[in-house]
Amino acid sequence: MEISCHYHPTKPAQWVCPNCEVNYCGDCIETRVINQYGKNKVYHFCPSCNVNAERIAFEDTVIPFWNRLPQFFAYPLHLRPLGLIIVLNIASLIFSKFWLFGFWGSLFVTVIFFKYAFASLRNTANGDLSPPRIDSNLVFEDFSIVIKQALILVVLAFVFVKITQMGGIFIGGVFLCFVILFFPAMVIVLVGTESLLQSINPLLFVGMAWRIGWSYLLMYFFLILLAGAPAVIGRYITSFLSPTFYEFLTDVVESYYMIISYHLMGYVIFQYHEEIGYHVDFSYEELSSKEEPTEKGESGILLSQVDRLIKEGKLDDAILLIKSETHGVISDLNLAERYYNLLKVREEFSDMLEQGKVYLDLLAKGNQKEKLNEVYSECVSRDEKFSPEPATLIKVASSLNESGRPKESIKAYNRFVKANPENPLVPKAYFLVSNIFNEKLNDPGRAARILKGVIKKYPNHDLIPHIERYLSQIKVS
Repeated sequence: MEISCHYHPTKPAQWVCPNCEVNYCGDCIETRVINQYGKNKVYHFCPSCNVNAERIAFEDTVIPFWNRLPQFFAYPLHLRPLGLIIVLNIASLIFSKFWLFGFWGSLFVTVIFFKYAFASLRNTANGDLSPPRIDSNLVFEDFSIVIKQALILVVLAFVFVKITQMGGIFIGGVFLCFVILFFPAMVIVLVGTESLLQSINPLLFVGMAWRIGWSYLLMYFFLILLAGAPAVIGRYITSFLSPTFYEFLTDVVESYYMIISYHLMGYVIFQYHEEIGYHVDFSYEELSSKEEPTEKGESGILLSQVDRLIKEGKLDDAILLIKSETHGVISDLNLAERYYNLLKVREEFSDMLEQGKVYLDLLAKGNQKEKLNEVYSECVSRDEKFSPEPATLIKVASSLNESGRPKESIKAYNRFVKANPENPLVPKAYFLVSNIFNEKLNDPGRAARILKGVIKKYPNHDLIPHIERYLSQIKVS
């Protein structure tokens, strides 16, 4: 059963305070990065009582693999694995045209591909759901994991031959079925231990599968489907393609499904790492992008505290907290939004209008036009003399025009001109107003009069030649 954050019920909780017994998501918990002996150590504290928080078991936060099937199929379509699949299969096709050199070339391509498949498996097993990068290590270093998997197959083939010789074809068949069923478990043990001997130890790989339980069988079922998919697809396309292109396309499809299979096995390790004893160090927020854990900035910590107070209904306390911590200087858009809305709800309209100027500046910088229009209209409705910073007001006027509100846009431009008569952008504001009258309000006469006034008042302005050309195109009845 998923445990939800106390303050964000739609988010799964990752931490619990042993003192308050309150559950927190990654947005609420207070994170501190402390350098110890040259390495960064990440600590998580309860934002209320400052006690060291305890991580909630991963099974309460990690999405089960059977609920992520579309993401598994999308994984190899990322630019890195898809590009590698295409390049390696083109190289393999070229190498296949040669004899001795072609054999070693094709072998090298196969090794590189399986190295990447194992890298995908390891990344996923550690909570990183983004495809691994392609670097020199992939091509030139540490081929041991691929060699060990190949040796597992060699050992199993040798044992199969010996068992068949000694016990007959039926006993050999039973052993083969056993191997096929538990081969994914052997790969998982190999990744966890990096030991060839341990990966072929039945006590280890059978025990590991047993601890995962019925989910292992479900994973195995999906792996069988993935393994058989290329053959099924090939049956329907073979008659439409040339032999060479058919061979290439078949290899690409097989590579695609192989990457999915290794990614799936990695996710099963990740989901059941506690049951199988695989150590994982991750944060839930990093499921899509594994990065070095970083400490929240001051704005992030303050925002978490404010959100907690809001959830508890302590709006006045939230306002006082923002005032005391920021002293009126807010550079974070989310924090500015919380403060503005709090002031509006508590009907502190004088402070709301002052904060509105700060909030509008941040919205303009963030190019959030819809919200920019909304907040500006709210502030103007409260105070007809309200005027934000000149550059912001110009953006507001332009945004209103773009959103199909030409009359309000004209009022905003006029507000800008009245509040900033000496601003060098005034002629441009007049020109934009004339453009709205001519093209949006079908009033070319008004537009022409405005432009003539601009030419008369600012004869030496850089914009005058453009204004004169535009004026010549206006058709006044």
